Amino acid sequence: MVPPIFLPHLAYVEIDSLMFLPTLIISLAFRVRRNYRALLVSLLLVSPLYISWDFVATAMDSWGFNRAWILDVYVLDLPLEEVLFFFVTPFATLLIYDFLNQVRKDSEVKWLNSKVFYVLSVILVISAFLFYQYSYTSVVLLYLASSFLLAEVLDRDMLSSSNYWIFIGLSFIPFLVFDYFLTSIPVVVYGPHSILGMRILTIPPEDALYSLSMMNFYTLVYRRAGATWIART
Repeated sequence: MVPPIFLPHLAYVEIDSLMFLPTLIISLAFRVRRNYRALLVSLLLVSPLYISWDFVATAMDSWGFNRAWILDVYVLDLPLEEVLFFFVTPFATLLIYDFLNQVRKDSEVKWLNSKVFYVLSVILVISAFLFYQYSYTSVVLLYLASSFLLAEVLDRDMLSSSNYWIFIGLSFIPFLVFDYFLTSIPVVVYGPHSILGMRILTIPPEDALYSLSMMNFYTLVYRRAGATWIART
């Protein structure tokens, strides 16, 4: 049953709004320190990675969108709300990261070293080829492996940061809420050969890997851009 707050053709824009507006209010009301220039760089550099994948995936019928719950306004053959999702989600979720760094002293998780992530990345790549017949599963495994490898090269400290992994854990709370709405209404519909078929309630596990890869990429660029500006001042 669709919650009554979600209206026909407005459900996806409502979900985007429920992520964005409270975050904006909290950021301003509680004066959470945010580096908006670094955040903008992160949004502009990372979002094309996911928008381009989205464009190809919808063309290949890996997933699609239920026209009963979207505005029917398109950008590059993608619903406007879907394009906005790649800006709204990191803007909202990285507030958790900023707040956590503001209230908690970071520490190193020593066992999360380079060897762990290189081995994990190899496993993810091998798994992607094993599940090549499932388009979403295989690509998300490659994206996740790439995000770990790029972080190892550009910002090793991120993956050994206790604050980062606490942030990731906390980020899965809103992820479960909003992805449940997207997949239960449903706004997003998966193709017959795109996922393994397992579900947590209505959420495929692939979506959790997707969220993790996004947070890896967006946070990595956010940290690097922020460090660059700090070094210049």
